[in-house]
Amino acid sequence: MKVTIGRSGDPLRVPSERFTADLEQLKKESADHIRKSFDSIVTIKDFLSENGEISQSDRYAKLVAKLESVEKKLSRFEDSLNDRVARLIREYEKLKSESEVLSREKKLFKELYDLSSLILSEKTDDVIFEAIARAAAEILSCDHALLQVVSDGKVAAQYLASNSNAGSQKFTPSKQITNAVLNTGDPVMIESAAASSLGCTLCVPMKTDDDVTGLLHAVRYKSPFTIFEMELLKTLSERLWPSIRLGTVRAAINIEPDVALENLRSRLDFSEIVTSSPEMTRVLEVVGDVAQTESAVLIEGESGTGKELLARALHFNSKRKDEPFVAINCAAIPETLLESELFGYEKGAFTGAVARKFGKFEQANGGTVFLDEIGDLPQFLQVKLLRFLQSHEFEPLGSTVVKKADVRIISATKKNLARMVEAGEFRDDLFYRINVIAIKLPALIERTGEIEVLAYHFLKKYSQKNEKNISSIDRGAMAYLKNHGYPGNIRELENIIERAVVLCKGDRLTISELPESVVRRGIERSDAPSNAGEFNDLKRKLWRETIGPIEMEFALGLLERGNRNISEAARLGGLHRKQLQRILKRYKLNAEIRPEKKKD
Repeated sequence: MKVTIGRSGDPLRVPSERFTADLEQLKKESADHIRKSFDSIVTIKDFLSENGEISQSDRYAKLVAKLESVEKKLSRFEDSLNDRVARLIREYEKLKSESEVLSREKKLFKELYDLSSLILSEKTDDVIFEAIARAAAEILSCDHALLQVVSDGKVAAQYLASNSNAGSQKFTPSKQITNAVLNTGDPVMIESAAASSLGCTLCVPMKTDDDVTGLLHAVRYKSPFTIFEMELLKTLSERLWPSIRLGTVRAAINIEPDVALENLRSRLDFSEIVTSSPEMTRVLEVVGDVAQTESAVLIEGESGTGKELLARALHFNSKRKDEPFVAINCAAIPETLLESELFGYEKGAFTGAVARKFGKFEQANGGTVFLDEIGDLPQFLQVKLLRFLQSHEFEPLGSTVVKKADVRIISATKKNLARMVEAGEFRDDLFYRINVIAIKLPALIERTGEIEVLAYHFLKKYSQKNEKNISSIDRGAMAYLKNHGYPGNIRELENIIERAVVLCKGDRLTISELPESVVRRGIERSDAPSNAGEFNDLKRKLWRETIGPIEMEFALGLLERGNRNISEAARLGGLHRKQLQRILKRYKLNAEIRPEKKKD
């Protein structure tokens, strides 16, 4: 007989294998006892058939003694069998219950992932609120779920989702329950009498900071809710509601990004992040919304976009900011060592383990663990990480003692985890667990105005480090920097500026200090033009990418020096007035020439 609960690789695999082994052992012992009993019966039959000079009374006494011995053995076996079977039944019920819990939790985190994606795709509030109500009804398998939006202590709007089994029954939330949750900020669960039409009701608050700004009701007519189901609904509200304010914030950012960024910096610690772009302002607003929650966050972005800096910002703006921030790169550590890095090991756990070592989770207890490149986590460790996320319990290598660690998990990846899930390369239940809040970091070339700000930041950093007095970057060099593609993103820009600072002999970075890959994008032999048309297209392309930016910056510099007077600017540049006008017209710069503000 073989019993398997849960698929191979599931968090229940180890306990279910233990259960199966116990059952197999019981089967083997039972077979042994039955065989021995038969052997005893055969022995008795042989004894009865013996022809000897033993008296009838002695033969009878020996027979009784043998039968009593068999009876005692069978009685002991029966007691042992009953105890073992009862224990196995309890273990089976426990495994069955844990399997159901895991299934419900998986459904919850999948709904959280879908809702987070919906919120971040800039859908309208009505669409988002209706989706939350539907998700609550689906997760709890209840008859009705109702989301109420609260403003100034009063219900301003509500969104109802009903399952088909609810029939024609309508749902109107109890005013007493609504007022109780609004006033106390605590969830309420009521089990009505069997004959009542009110059903069993559950209501949890949805809070922004400490204020109740929403209520989530659920009702079921045929069966009561459990404490576990109340915790599921609380998880849905606590991990999702802080992100709902994003719609309002986006509008403010689109109008005045500089003001929005200044407001963010005034209330949050973003000292490690250098930015001026509206794209990054939107990202930082998401960080501000979710930092104070306990939700798992997945940061997606190309290499060099600053994923660890963003993870640090999440940590240092959270309630855990005074506790450790521990980072580990899952791709940089060999698979054979990664488990011990995460969970630690005991002395003697393997050759070379001369002393106990604390794992990253234990080191970060109370704080945050940042799992960089989580897409490279091996399958067997995905299982162990999932079990840790569900219980916050783990066993170090070589130990049988279960330990606990209270940590928040922030993950990052440059891979497409959704595609990896579809391909079976990454567990779907772990994906939903770590991806409650997804933050997409834009590439450097997608960030408006960011290159110049970062270039000057790195110029200052490496000038000080190399004890050089370099104060600026000339226009030509900056034009080339702005025109570069940056496949390595911010890390590549930093390396370019560091190299230029080391090579610079004056007080200004020039084109001559930039690497050839930035100044001139080499043309592959296969890209060489084959006719006059392609040749002219290539000349125009190279002009736009190289000479054009320099010519534009040259014209703007003349205008600034000439106090925006075209004649004076042309004279300073050694040009005819019409020459400068043609350049300005070519780049449509006339509209950018602004009169100086009148002085008070």
